[in-house]
Amino acid sequence: MKVLRTLVAFCAAAIVASFCGAVFHSQMVLARLAALGAEITPALRVTSTLDDMVGLIPAYPAVISIGLAVGFTVAFGVKRILKPLAPIAYPLAGAAAVALALYLMSQQFYTTTPIAGARGTMGFLLQCLAGGLGGVVFAVLRPR
Repeated sequence: MKVLRTLVAFCAAAIVASFCGAVFHSQMVLARLAALGAEITPALRVTSTLDDMVGLIPAYPAVISIGLAVGFTVAFGVKRILKPLAPIAYPLAGAAAVALALYLMSQQFYTTTPIAGARGTMGFLLQCLAGGLGGVVFAVLRPR
């Protein structure tokens, strides 16, 4: 039962992180286009976001899931040793996992990440926030 609850918590965390990451990616790309003078309507924001969510499947959720699995495993051990970090271990691990995944992708693709919405500082931080939100979901849903 504990393993099943952990798996459900992990899947929920990966879905939330992937969903938020896709939304943040879309909005950052649209913000850059708007800064160049493009007219971005609310309808375009919605359709672009939905298109990006579908377009990023399965690659981005897979990368996020692998990163979160490693990050949450490390956090499980670290929070036992550094007890004051226990309440924030999983959100920090989620954010760090996404940061590392983006870095590794950028190294694979010649110093630029294939996630266009993460190419600037704000976009990168928003992607890390998506991982952190996934970590919050995992921390709340995981079995004690």
